[in-house]
Amino acid sequence: MSRPDARTLIETVLDRGSWKSWDAPPADPAEPGSSYAEELAAARAKSGYDESAITGEGLLDGRRVAVVACEFSFMAGSVGVA
Repeated sequence: MSRPDARTLIETVLDRGSWKSWDAPPADPAEPGSSYAEELAAARAKSGYDESAITGEGLLDGRRVAVVACEFSFMAGSVGVA
């Protein structure tokens, strides 16, 4: 059995249509041409995500909730720069 990704989990748990992302495109912390820049590009291509942390809000049984989810398929859910 495969594990759901962060988007699927969010869509499954929250009330339908209530998700509002807080995320903006991340700044690129890597020097162009560096090995880390190459790792980021590969992780983005492989996972379909641009970072591991997914943040936002939605409704859970009608109650407003905050959501912070980590996407394992993007560099094993690591946070390289805070």
